[in-house]
Amino acid sequence: MKNVTCSLATTEKQISACYPLMYQLRPHLNQSEFIEQVICQQQSGYQILQAFRDKTLSGVAGFIIGHKLAWGKHMYVDDLITDIQQRSLGVGAIMLQWLEQNALQHGCGQLRLDSGVQRFAAHKFYLREGFVISSHHFAKSLPPSN
Repeated sequence: MKNVTCSLATTEKQISACYPLMYQLRPHLNQSEFIEQVICQQQSGYQILQAFRDKTLSGVAGFIIGHKLAWGKHMYVDDLITDIQQRSLGVGAIMLQWLEQNALQHGCGQLRLDSGVQRFAAHKFYLREGFVISSHHFAKSLPPSN
């Protein structure tokens, strides 16, 4: 798709512009919490990819390059969302292609992500894009520390 371009959101203004899309995926965060959290995560290498379709911000993906005993050097996609009004137009596929190329350029052996169990359309998309369901992800909420 020629009318989709990708770039990294590096300034606070660019990060802030990603919030309306990220809110579709992470509605528990208000805009100031989102910006604060992104800035905090950037200290550990977190980056945000922004995808523009016809100059309109249409998708965002948050990712980090990491090292794990189980996976070696890898890219982990924390967040990936295409605007609900622009799904099935190729934006998500273009973002995944960009992420894969970036991972390869950084010497990563894997591109990994988790997806909520209720996101059936996303699962279908990831499988179509060559991902496999390789594990179950377990989580346990802990009480706040005093």
